[in-house]
Amino acid sequence: MASETTNRRKAREAGAPDVQDLIRAIPYLKRMLSTGQVAQLQRVIDANFVNPIYEKEFRKAIEASVIGRGGGGMIAYDSRKKQKAYRILKRRVKVSKSDASIRLNHNKMLTANALVPRTNNPDEADYLVWVRNVLGSMGVWLHLRLRLEPWGRTPTVWEFYFTLGHKGDVIETRDSKIDREELLETAMLGAGYYRSVLTGRVQTKLKHADERIYRYMQRIWSKHQELDRNRQKQPIVALAAKAIGGGKLPSQSIWVAPRKYRAIYSDALIAGDVVRAKIYMLITVCLIEQNARLLADYLSKTIDGAEQALKVLEWIEKIAETFELVSCLAGVGMGIKFIKSAGKNQAKRAGRRAARRAARRRSQEDRMNDLWAEIELKKAQRSRTTPMTDAELAEVSSHLQPSSTTLGGRKAKHSSGGGRGFHSYP
Repeated sequence: MASETTNRRKAREAGAPDVQDLIRAIPYLKRMLSTGQVAQLQRVIDANFVNPIYEKEFRKAIEASVIGRGGGGMIAYDSRKKQKAYRILKRRVKVSKSDASIRLNHNKMLTANALVPRTNNPDEADYLVWVRNVLGSMGVWLHLRLRLEPWGRTPTVWEFYFTLGHKGDVIETRDSKIDREELLETAMLGAGYYRSVLTGRVQTKLKHADERIYRYMQRIWSKHQELDRNRQKQPIVALAAKAIGGGKLPSQSIWVAPRKYRAIYSDALIAGDVVRAKIYMLITVCLIEQNARLLADYLSKTIDGAEQALKVLEWIEKIAETFELVSCLAGVGMGIKFIKSAGKNQAKRAGRRAARRAARRRSQEDRMNDLWAEIELKKAQRSRTTPMTDAELAEVSSHLQPSSTTLGGRKAKHSSGGGRGFHSYP
């Protein structure tokens, strides 16, 4: 085997480029390669120039070692000349196909903000963590190859390129630094970003909530327009309804604010600012609900608007469900949780107050029934302790009966009356 110095000299004489010149053409690449890796890449280039020379000499030497030919393709060789020919073949540069690829340290190649989230979408942060794990497992590889020209591949023109993984997507970068855009331009990571972030869990739920908000806003606004048209067509009826019921149709200007805030959170969704989108989405929902209640209040004060008011109230319930859907998404803040807990505590306090009022306002009939039960209990206890005499049993006495109605009367030692149906008392 020839020495590396000899092969390098022969390759240079044959026109092989110096790999150091190729490395210097790419900024920051030199500090990422060790001396052994640089020598490995140089051997790949030299092999393409030196090995064809040795192979050509080998063919000549092996042909010169032939001393005779026989039938059936038999060839007789001079053993000494044949061994000399194979020694020429052993001078070739020993390289493999994998020597043209080197795995680099991707942590040195990534820019400072390559894997830093740019939005407050939690799906983006989770996806960038996954990207970091992919880079750790697959790695970033440097490959050396002949450049493809319009007329073919020129042996003296070489180039470097980077890939995600050994045989993965090409990373288009002009230097050895890889930023966020260059990472997401790869087919694998770009498709994953679209699937996991742009159409991920949070964005999908917010887009569905936006569709619901827009749908109910259009319904209520259409109802408002319909009422406004009817009032203009029949002004006398509208004045009579206002005079009798006191209802006043709200102005169309109440829809300016909901449309304004809907445009704000739509832009925030496009920009990936999910927190801002959620806040303005909740504000929009509250404004739509307020407008719906104004219309329901107006309809309830008209002559034939009770049924329509019920329909609007049903829409209000749907709007409230949308509010819950948006507020339950992560990232809105502690304000919604505080509102919910305060509402629950207020409901509990209201329930306790109602229970106390109900206890104070028990009906007269309930108090009489309690008194009746107490008297009967005392009578039963007395009869068990002191037996009645024959004179007491023969004596006619009257007993307190429940409140009677016109359907029954009172008789001595008789339980009829009270208008409570057919049942007996103890």
